[in-house]
Amino acid sequence: MTTEWRGTIKQAIVAGLLGFGAVAVVFALVNLGAGRSPLYTAAALGGALFYGVADPAVVSITPGAVLAYSALHLGVFMAFGVLAAALATLADRGWQLWFVALFFFIFISFHLVAAVQGLATPMRSVLSGTMVWGAGIAASLLMAWYLLRAHPRMRAAQPW
Repeated sequence: MTTEWRGTIKQAIVAGLLGFGAVAVVFALVNLGAGRSPLYTAAALGGALFYGVADPAVVSITPGAVLAYSALHLGVFMAFGVLAAALATLADRGWQLWFVALFFFIFISFHLVAAVQGLATPMRSVLSGTMVWGAGIAASLLMAWYLLRAHPRMRAAQPW
């Protein structure tokens, strides 16, 4: 394995963890602001996805639902981190490729957020569009910030 790929894998792991953490923090803060447990959204989504819970009124915060959703959420962000790190590595090779990488990052981010909204239809009252988009934007910005810091040549080569 080349040094470049080792660096990309490290960046993928860090970027994925940052994205996962950003979404978890946004969800926890929204829940706390609504007077609920910080784990409520994870329990509601885990219950809906893995246990067939369709009514937000019957959501109970159980380790199984929270861990099942968190594991899925972490796995998705690890995959997204791999993609984002690979795109950043590509963009680091020349400023022209930066625009291609940004396009794909935004394109994939949009579709991931839309997929979450589609999957969470039974829990619309728990997981508003604003909450999903806010968490997605926070995660994307944090991941992009990290990857830009990890690629100083990419920052320096920008035409603006």
